[in-house]
Amino acid sequence: MKIAIMGGTFDPIHMGHLVTAEAVRHEFKIDEVLFVPTGNPPHKAGMGITPAEQRYLMTVLATAANAHFNVSRIEIDRKGTTYTIDTIKELRTLYGPDTQLYFITGADAVHEILTWKNSEELLQMCTFVAVTRPGYKKQQLITHIDELRSQYHSSIKFLEVPALAISSSDIRARVKNEAPIKYLVTSAVENYIYKHKLYTHPVSLNKGLITKMSEYVRRILSEKRYEHTKGVVEMATELANLHNISTDKAFIAALFHDIAKEMHMQEALAICENEGIVLDEFEREHPHIIHGKIGALLLEKEWGIHDQDILNSIRSHTIGREHMTDLEKIIYLADMVERGRKPYPGIEEIRRLAKYDLNKAMYIALTRSKDYVVNHQKQSMHPITDILIKEYALY
Repeated sequence: MKIAIMGGTFDPIHMGHLVTAEAVRHEFKIDEVLFVPTGNPPHKAGMGITPAEQRYLMTVLATAANAHFNVSRIEIDRKGTTYTIDTIKELRTLYGPDTQLYFITGADAVHEILTWKNSEELLQMCTFVAVTRPGYKKQQLITHIDELRSQYHSSIKFLEVPALAISSSDIRARVKNEAPIKYLVTSAVENYIYKHKLYTHPVSLNKGLITKMSEYVRRILSEKRYEHTKGVVEMATELANLHNISTDKAFIAALFHDIAKEMHMQEALAICENEGIVLDEFEREHPHIIHGKIGALLLEKEWGIHDQDILNSIRSHTIGREHMTDLEKIIYLADMVERGRKPYPGIEEIRRLAKYDLNKAMYIALTRSKDYVVNHQKQSMHPITDILIKEYALY
């Protein structure tokens, strides 16, 4: 059996992807083309790509009509950074040694393949198919392929596909500028993009700033806490997209929500004292819940972010507050149901509701949280919890 793997961000998937996959399938007599949307690709870190779940759904919609095309969640369900070598190993185990694996990649990627994680091992594990449009500098590519074959005894094929000048970045720009995308993507993907208002929010965050913020948070937090933070960022931006909230705001609030989580309790209390952060009696007795207020302070002082919706989202993500904005609800919920969380009763229901009704999701989240803390941990909850449960019970 021959399986061709077509990985990509697919943000969004377009006709060029489909034409390429079908051309490879026909040329090499492939039994199945497996589309694999990336989870957290290292080369896109900090670039604010569309949430994985939405990219996965668009890929399913685009490929549904072709019986030889399938879509895998293998990378978007994997925690942490996505590397091709991990995916190939997992698929090799899944399909067994008798299956021939082909990996479809662009010509430019072939020139960079030696920079990939465990590249030498990867070159031995599957057949690579380097695809180009007509007009590409073919001879230079063929020379490089011959060198890789000779040095690493690798199997690399070359295929020229029809010239379709389509790119995902161009499609995103066209949506933002209200230009048509019909026939550049399938009608199902086009409808999904417009229904969920993808790519309409202007990107106001400078990529350099995003990278600096991400590096700062990674440096401050432990590896485990940083992995959780990345999960919250992904879930928060996904929910923000679904509810037509600024993904920039969701990104910043989620990235900094736990920045003070691992601070020593006495240091945290001292900061509140010195900076005039008001704490109620419960917070003074339970200082582990005040990191949100300190996190908002750090974001404002260190990074000059004064947007109160962002700052309040960080402040209130631990216990909530009355009359929360949608962004505040999103950060609160994302913290509870990011995909790295260990399963607990109600998590799937909260995660599902959060995509459609933030208020109902908040009610379930608050009641589940109270039940766990009071009945299982035998601890007390902040008085605001009962007030919020009554508030969201009305929806």
